[in-house]
This record gives sequence, C-alpha cells and structure tokens, in this order.
Amino acid sequence: MLRLALKTLRYRKGGFLASLIALFVGAVVVQGCGGLMETGIRANVAAQRLAAAPVVVTGDQDYPGHAVGTATDPMTERVLLDEDLVATVAGVPGVTAAVPDVSVPITSLAGRPAEAFGHGWSSARLAPYKLVDGAEPAASGEVVVDRGTARKLDLRPGAKLSASVRGVPHDFTVSGVAESRTAGGAALLFTDDEATRLYDRPGRIDDIGVLAAAGTDPVKLAAAVDKAVAGRGAQVLHGNDRGIAEFPDAISGKQNLIPVAGAFGGLATMVAIFVVGSTVGMLMQQRRREMALLRTTGVTPGQLRRMVMAETFVIAVLAAALSLAPGQAFGRFMYDILVDQGLIPGEMIFSQGFVPRLTGFGATLFAALAAAFIASRRVSKVRPTEAMAEATLQTRWMSPIRGVLAFLFLGGATALAIVTASVMTGPIAASTAGPAAMLWAVGIALVSPGLCRWLAALLRWPIGWFTGLSGRLAMLNASVRKVRLASAVIPIMLATGLATALIYLQTSQEDANSRIFAEGLKADAVVSSASGALPPSLVDTLAGLPEVSGASASVSSEARLETVVKPGKGEDDLTTAREVEPSRIDLQGVTAAGARQTLGRPTVQGDYSRLTGDSIVLPTDVLKDRGKHIGDQVRLRWGDGEASTMTVVGSFDPPRGFGYAMVPADALLPRTTTGLLPQILVKGERGVSTEELKTAVRKAAGDLPGVAVVDRQEATVAHTESDQSGRVASYLLASVVVGYAVIALVNSLIVATAERRGEFALQRLIGSTRSQVMWMMSVEALVTALVGIVLGTGVAAGSLVPFGMALDGSVLPSGPGWIYPTILVTAVALTFATILFPTSVALRAKPVEAAVAP
Repeated sequence: MLRLALKTLRYRKGGFLASLIALFVGAVVVQGCGGLMETGIRANVAAQRLAAAPVVVTGDQDYPGHAVGTATDPMTERVLLDEDLVATVAGVPGVTAAVPDVSVPITSLAGRPAEAFGHGWSSARLAPYKLVDGAEPAASGEVVVDRGTARKLDLRPGAKLSASVRGVPHDFTVSGVAESRTAGGAALLFTDDEATRLYDRPGRIDDIGVLAAAGTDPVKLAAAVDKAVAGRGAQVLHGNDRGIAEFPDAISGKQNLIPVAGAFGGLATMVAIFVVGSTVGMLMQQRRREMALLRTTGVTPGQLRRMVMAETFVIAVLAAALSLAPGQAFGRFMYDILVDQGLIPGEMIFSQGFVPRLTGFGATLFAALAAAFIASRRVSKVRPTEAMAEATLQTRWMSPIRGVLAFLFLGGATALAIVTASVMTGPIAASTAGPAAMLWAVGIALVSPGLCRWLAALLRWPIGWFTGLSGRLAMLNASVRKVRLASAVIPIMLATGLATALIYLQTSQEDANSRIFAEGLKADAVVSSASGALPPSLVDTLAGLPEVSGASASVSSEARLETVVKPGKGEDDLTTAREVEPSRIDLQGVTAAGARQTLGRPTVQGDYSRLTGDSIVLPTDVLKDRGKHIGDQVRLRWGDGEASTMTVVGSFDPPRGFGYAMVPADALLPRTTTGLLPQILVKGERGVSTEELKTAVRKAAGDLPGVAVVDRQEATVAHTESDQSGRVASYLLASVVVGYAVIALVNSLIVATAERRGEFALQRLIGSTRSQVMWMMSVEALVTALVGIVLGTGVAAGSLVPFGMALDGSVLPSGPGWIYPTILVTAVALTFATILFPTSVALRAKPVEAAVAP
C-alpha cells in the first residue's frame, strides 16, 4: 500500500501541495509556540555583572507561608536579604569570599535620562571590573564609571559628573574608568559606604556573590550554601540561573511568557488540527469517486484506509521535516517582538530544543492521520455495489462521533459564556472569553454542513432573484453540495470569528482601562519624567505653590491580603511560619495631604487624610467580604515579601472588577524594586487655568532632567499608550492564528475550485459562456463569504457579548468601528480572489480537453 500511495501522490500534485502547505504551516506555528513555552519554563538568564561568582545568593521570590496546596504567584518586587547573611555564607567550607552587592537606580547622567545602576567598589570583582584609567573611589563623592559610559559622555579621571539617584540629583567626581568583558549596560562604582547610603535600605542587600576556591564544584558549593541559609528567605543560584539575581524582571517575564506561550500554543494547535483536518477531509471528499472505483475492483476497506493513511503519513513526515528550521526561526521572531515591546526582558535566553520540535512533529502527524482516518472511514465501509452511487452524492455528514464532539464543544462554549457573564468581573473575564471563542468555532464547524444548508436556503431566493439564471444555478450547487460548501466556509469562519473576537477583547479592555483611569483622575495636571523617576521631595514643593490646591505622589505595585488559616508557632502576628491564604490586590501609593483633591473616587467611609504610616483604604466590597470595619486591622504582604499589619482608615468604591487599595506612597516606595516615583498628581486652585498651572509646575521643577507636565486628557492618552504588553500579546496571537486560517482559506478554496474543471467544461459544452460560468462562481463566492461571515460573527458574539457584560455591562464591544468592516472586506476579497482566479485559469482550456482531463 505504501508503494501505491507514493504512485497516487505523483498524479495528485494539487492535493499533495495543499496538504503539504497546511501541515507545514501548522508544524511551524506549533514549534514556534513551543519554543516560547520552553523559554518561559527554563527562564535562563546568563550572568553578566556577577559572571565571576560561580554561586549567587539572592532573595527567595516564592510566596512565603501560604497554605499547603494553595498555588500562588511569586513576589512581584525584589525580595531583599538580611546583611548578616554575608557572614553566614562566608563561613561555608569552599567559600573564599562572600561579596555583598546592591543596585542603586541611576535615572539620569549628565542631565540626560539614562538607565544605569550604581554598586559598591568591593562588588567590582564579581564581574570582574578592572581599572583601565585612574584610581578606585576613595572618598564620598568619587565614582568609577564603565568604559562605555566614559566614551559616550567623554569622561576622564577628574571630570565632574551629575547623576540622579531615583530622580534626586547628585554631583560626583570621576576617579577612574573600569572595563568588564561580561557586564553590559551603564554602571557607576562608588565607595561601599556611599553605595549603602544611596541604596537607602538599612541592613538589607540585593544579593551575595560567592567566590570559591580553585577546583570547587559549583553544584556542591551551591548545595552547601543553600543548607547554611535555609529558612532565611534566601535562594541559591548557579549556572544560567545566576542571571535572575541581576535581572529580577526575568521572573515577571517568565510569569508573562508562560501563559502567553500557553495561549499561543493551545489555540494555534487547535486551529492547526482543525485546519489540517478540514483540508485533508476536503481532499478525501474530492477522491470519493476514485475510492469508490477501487472498492468495485476488489480493494478491501482496510486496504483503502491503509493507502490513505500511508499517503498522509508521507506528506506529514515531509512537512514536519521541512518545518524544523522555519519553526525555530518563527519562535525566535515572536520572541524578538515580545522583547521589543517589553513583555519579557531581552536578557532571557531563547530556547527551542528537542521537545518543541517533537511536539510540532507529533501534532502534525496526529492531525493528519486522524483526519485521513475519519475522512476515509465512510467510503471504505460502503459495499462495492453502492460505491459508485455513493461517490456522486454528498448526503450524509453527521456521524455519532461528530455529534458527540459537537455537543461537547458547544456545551463547553456555552458553559464558559455563562461563567464569563455571571461569575467573572473586569479584565480577568478575558481568561474564559478567549477560550470560549475557540470552542464556539470548533463546535460550529462540526455542525457547519447543516448550518450551511439552512443559510443557503435562506439566501437562495433573494440571491437567485437578483443574479438571474447563473445565480440560481450557483444556489443549487450550494444547496446540494453542503459538505463542500462547509469545507470552504470553515476557514472564513475561523478567520473572521477569531480575528473579531481576539482584537475586540483587547480593544474593549483598553477602552475600559482608559475610561476608569480618566474617572479616577481628578487632578488637573500630571507630572512625570522621561527617566521614569521624580524626587519625592517635589511633592511638597508643588503642594506649596499658590496655584496648587493639592499634590499627591502616585506609585503602583501589587500585594496580597492574607487570611491566617493556621496559627503557627510564633506569637508575633507577622511571623511567616504560619500558613495563610493570600488574595491578590493592586496597590496605589498616594500622599494623604493631596489625595482627596487629586483622586476621582471619594471615600465612602473614613478619609484619605488619615492615610499615613501603616494604614490602608480598601474597596467597600473587600471590607464587606472580610467582615472588617473602619479601625480594624488587616494583614498585608507587600510585593517585596515583607508583611505588615495595616489599619483600615477608609473605604471607597472602585469600578467592578478593577479593585485596588490605597496606601501611603512613602510606605510603598521603599518596598518596590527600584524605589522610583513615576508620577505626581497636581490639582489647581479654583480660578487657575490648566496652562497657568502647568507653567507654575514646570518652573518649580527647575532643571530636573526629562520632566513632563501634561493635562488630564493628555495623561489619559499616555496611560493608554503605555500599556503595551497585553495589546502586543493579543495582536500577535490574533495575527498568528488568523494568518494561519487565511492560509488555509486560500489553500482550500483554490484546491476546491480547481477540482471543478470537468464541471466547468461540461457547462461550456452545453452552451454556457465563459462570462456565465464566471458569474455563477462569483455568486458562489458571495454565498461562501456571506455564510462564513455569519458563522464567524456568531463565534465572535458568543465570546464578546458575555465578556462585555462582565467588563462593563455592555453587550457590544468597545474599540475602533473600522476593525470589523475591515475584517469583513478582507474575508470577502480573499474569497473572491481564491475562487475566481483558479476558475479563470480552468476556463482557459478547451471544453473538450478539460472534460476528459483527469
């Protein structure tokens, strides 16, 4: 049968090419998504500044003290180490030195915004940095700069350098220039005392670089150090994992990449399996007469299935083999896009090894063989005497297996829609609305022959009335050949439905975020900096201006409200030995004196002016759910892992599904990784225009580098444009999935139309002209596009309507109105092009020759 299969492929180049393209593209997409998943799981980050240390000790980012069996995300800010751990690590056998390290954010250099970090001189040997000019820093105010920065700013020993630390300007004298072969990025090296002062975290450090004796096994040394620091909130790293200590953003990048890659891979795999199944099934339908003829000549059902399976196996193996190099390139392409848009850090090493390639190969082979088996099963089971009659008609399409699958997919989609509309709130509803779109698509596709028949019947009379005899003939073709029509409609439905759903899910979230930001902003002006940092003292400076009625810092982070479920052994309420159930909540740090004037959401109880020290203002529904009242205490785990007992001093009503809490900015800033103040909100006095206010604020900011002052509308626009991560992920996912569906659309329609050469020739022999045939096919293209658009719109509505109800109570999605018409026009144009072009090619042959051509 393998020899026969290979011979049949030689004479079916069109079908062979169509199957090869569908399988090849599917394998490429699945492998690329698998590469992203492997990259996220491994989260390898090569050490740069710590490259000389074989072992690195850093803060443990795992959530402390949660109940057994309770899954929770890691801490969102850098977890710091106690300084006394340095002596503990230094005492481990095999350790020659334990070098503490801190990273001081440098936000501007020589009056220009910059992304640099300062460190103590003693940590220079961890890179290592070596002096190439001048001397090491010996006193406060002296600094060694890296060679790249020295060249860029034309700095030499003795030169003066102005630098801002977390937005606060400082002046230094360059004592020397150093170079490292491994460290990248701008770096300033201070004396250890000055680095500690600028770091401003008393008794705390970022990490410890462990230098080992010659010949020491890093793995064994890491195990020994881990044992020595056990229970101290520390994590011991070696190999590629050391880079996480330098680039803690890799942890959040991992958390971002794994779900994105999972969504990419899962959705792309389902689309690939479905598209491949549809393509192979359509090709099998076209060969029904050939299979029927083989049955009449004595070929058994098993032999027929084995022949088809052998053909498909050969094509699948060839497609998988061809996809290996493009699959890796495609994965790297998506990785580069995510890095460019800031969704993941560029320091994370892209990995695509054996497992993603095997997954792509397995998915391709499974989809192809499963589709071939299902498609060949019906023809192989008919009796030889009925085979030729069976080949001429497409009467039966529903089978018990197909019915069960359709019920499961449509039932699952309905369940997700109900959960989205009635249980989910806010942006989190997208986590169920997105998968629902794919379930609707698969379920509708499984029953598409029946739906196509009904829709064709509805369109038959109006289209036939306006298009004449050729149009009526086209509608008869659509009514009789419902299975073939469904094969052509499915890619259109996938492309329009998934594109509409995925794009409008994102635009609806963006509009909701923008609206909520604008509603929550009462300030007349927002002050920010191109460097990303403002000096905290600027808040009081602006609040004292005669044009200003109130000013508030604005900084965000993430925390957990904890409920103790097991007391533990300690008496201190902050002990991490106890087990807790954490509940995620976003934090907004504000200034008590200016919060009431600048925030657009007033308190329901209490007052923002009491928001000082260890205090918190919680959403009203959170207070109700926890049975708390004003004056009660709650346990809060900050993003850096520290826990505090907070006193509730107020409550407010945030938008449904967008809950967050207010805390003092001066309490939140030291508990963020960088300690940067990104924004200050300013409210003008009554009678002061916005332009007057902005002018006064700019004057008060003086010569601070990169300061920008914008009004409320400009701030809303900037806020919308700044949130790129979700937008990029959604649009990239839509592009990949819809792009594949479009390829399948073009592929299937060209093959389906080219296969009808004999039919076109017969029409011309009985008197039809070329223009009449083309007009008939134009009507068929219109019907195919309309049916596909109707079904695709149903897929999108099944996802977007419940999502809108969960997001803001609207049944219509938000976003640019031109998106949906653009999708429809594109679908119609592709349908017409892929049907009419092969039709025109087929009509070039003489009718007599085309009628007898195989």
